[in-house]
Amino acid sequence: MSETGDELPPEEVLERITDLAEELAEHPEVGSRVVELLDWVDAYHRDGLGRLVEMIRAWRGEIFLEAVAEDDLAGGLLATYDLGEGARESAERAVERAMDEIRPVAASHGGDIELVGIADGVVEVRLAGTCDGCPSSAATLTHGVEAALRRHWV
Repeated sequence: MSETGDELPPEEVLERITDLAEELAEHPEVGSRVVELLDWVDAYHRDGLGRLVEMIRAWRGEIFLEAVAEDDLAGGLLATYDLGEGARESAERAVERAMDEIRPVAASHGGDIELVGIADGVVEVRLAGTCDGCPSSAATLTHGVEAALRRHWV
């Protein structure tokens, strides 16, 4: 096992950090300084990660945030600062807005477009009604659905 945590899973690294902080806090000569140090590190991380999440969202990076939130280490870090919550819901809302934009076009031809799911940055849709099997469905997907997704999500 590495002393730096290179080979430890994230939960063990956090456990080790907690153990060390508690151990050092018990020593009067350094305890208050350790607590102060941890508070400063916490504030720095919270502000920096918060700003990073805001920038990613401003660039419609919901799918990226969703992937980060699902990662054991990065997602845990965001969750520690209450920044990982809602990434998946945010991506789904953005995709639904895109779908709401294109549905009236499909409906005007007697069809519909349904969201099947979102996984690993891929949006899966199902063409229904007259759109299913329509010769123009490829154009509908490329020029309608993909374009709307780019405006609302990516």
